Formats: sequence, structure tokens, C-alpha cells
Amino acid sequence: MPTRLTEGPAARLLDRRWRLLAGLGLSLLCLWLALRKISLPALAEALSAVRWGWLIPAVLSVGIGTGIKALRWRALFFPQRIPLRKAWAVFVIGQMLNIVLPARAGEVGRIYLIGGAKEVSRARALSTVIVEKAADLTMLALAYGIVAAWSAALPAGLPDWLRGAGLRSVVPAALVTGGLLFLAYAGRRAWRLLRLGLRWLPASWLAWADAAADQGLAAFAVLRNGWVSAQVWGWSLVVWLLAAWTNDLLFHAFRLSLPAYAALLLLVVLMSGVSIPPLPVNLGVFPYLCTLVLSLFGVDRETSLAYGLVLQGVAYLPLILLGSLCMLRENGLSFSRPGGEDAAGRPGTGRPQL
Repeated sequence: MPTRLTEGPAARLLDRRWRLLAGLGLSLLCLWLALRKISLPALAEALSAVRWGWLIPAVLSVGIGTGIKALRWRALFFPQRIPLRKAWAVFVIGQMLNIVLPARAGEVGRIYLIGGAKEVSRARALSTVIVEKAADLTMLALAYGIVAAWSAALPAGLPDWLRGAGLRSVVPAALVTGGLLFLAYAGRRAWRLLRLGLRWLPASWLAWADAAADQGLAAFAVLRNGWVSAQVWGWSLVVWLLAAWTNDLLFHAFRLSLPAYAALLLLVVLMSGVSIPPLPVNLGVFPYLCTLVLSLFGVDRETSLAYGLVLQGVAYLPLILLGSLCMLRENGLSFSRPGGEDAAGRPGTGRPQL
């Protein structure tokens, strides 16, 4: 029996180590693929030729997009009104943690920080993140559809690897969208039916499960509100347009005369490739994906790699800086208070939540 008790933690630790090793291997492979046959003098020349003034609107675009993402996330807490400053600060901290830590730890950080507040349970916070990611997956599938319609302009159309990846994203997006609608309109009825089979549980357990289900389904139910739903999908569209515009701004910085759909195609590939980050800051993966996409338009490897490095800096460095400043300002404590709520929304024990 003691052996069995120690197997669980040991197995989980080993599993995490294997994931990190696999991520390291993938990152090193992508880094090697991006750097092979690269002329360092040509890479330096490509970087020296950048019109750095174009980075100013690109950084502003990233900042505005981040603010709009925070607004979208805040809307999912309706009818609770999370202070905008708090929602923005927690969201930026989460984005920073996503960049510098593996396994998208920032989402857990967001749930922990915002869920420690008096008016928000962690079950509710978790459900808002799920809805947010589902909306992004749906937008990814729509963006792929637009890219596929434009692919006739490419000399050989979309390559097989991209066509296959895009098609594989459509089915999950359809299932996720259907799941969102089901949980929004029938989630509570489904829980009541499921609860009938759980009546044998102790009353205290059922009470906890009821509270957690009520809080967790709340973020899905708000999608029935026309104004909230319009905000979620409208802000999602604006976020994707701004991200594609950021790519296009850097095309100008590198003097690349590429069609508008090239920026959207690059965004689709980057969002697909970095959704499962192997290591912090997507080491190796980000620039390799840029070289892969830009090669479809005849851009040389050195310029493509330089573009990927600069785009990664524009996308990541401002968020790392802002997230660090927000974390220092809040000191990790002001988002919670003694007597906060637990995961089901029940009053806490009087201990600080952070």
C-alpha cells in the first residue's frame, strides 16, 4: 500500500519531465531547421535593413489587442462587474506567465489571481477561460477558411501540411462551438439530470457540487445574453484583425511586398503552432514557423528568420514588461482578501487566497 501511495506523485513528476524533454527536443529541432543553411552575414544585413519606425505601430497594435482581450474576458463575468484595471492587470500577468513558463501556466495564474477575489469563484474563472479559448479556436477555423479561399493566388496553392492542419482544425472548432451552445442553453438542465445519478453522495458533497456547477456554467449561460455574446465574438474578430495587421506592419518594416492574405496565413500558422508551447517563449518554434510560411512567397531564409525574430520580440517583450510591472505593482496580494471564496464560490476560511 505505501508503494501505491508514492506511485502517483512519482508518475506525475516523471510525466512532467518527459513533456519538458519532448518540448526541449521539439524546440531544438525547430531551431536547427530555422538556422540551417543560414548565412550569418546575410542575416545581419537583413536585420540592419529593418525600418525600425514600423515597430512603433506594431507594438501599439499588440498593446491594443491585449487590452481588447482583457475586455472580452471581463465581459464573460457578466452580470458581475470586475473592475477594468483588475481584469487588465490579471490578464497581462497571465499573458506574461504564458510566455516565460511552459505548459501555458498563465491560464492557471489568471484563474488563481482573479478567483481569489471576493466576488469571483475559481470555478467561474475557469469557465471564462474555457469560453475564451473556444472562441479563439472558432476564429482560427474561420481564418483558415478565408486563407483556403485565397490559396488559389499561391503558385501551388496551400502545401499539403498546411491544408491537412487546417482541415483538422475545422472539426474540433465545430464540436467546440456546438459544445458552447449546448452548455449555454442546456447546461443547467444537463447538470440536473446528471445530479439524479449522484444522489447517493453525502449531502455536503452534493451541495459543493451544486455550487461549483452553478458557478462553472455561469460563463456559458451568459452567451445567451445578446449584448455579452456580441462583445465576445466582436472582440474576438477585432483581436484577430489586429494580430494580422501586426504581421502586415512588419512586412513593411522589412520592405516585403506581400499580399494581405499573407499576414492572415502567417497568423493562422503561428496560432496553430504556438497553441501547445514546447518551452518558454516558444524557443525555436516561432521563427521556424515564420520561415516556413514566408518561403511560400519566395522570401529568402535570412530575411524570413530575421522577420520571425523581430515579430517574436514585438509580440512577447511588451507583454513580459507589462506583466512584470503589474505583478510588482500588485505584489501578488491585492487581488485577493481574507475570507475570499473557494472553487465553488463558498466563503473562505479567513486566510489570504494568495
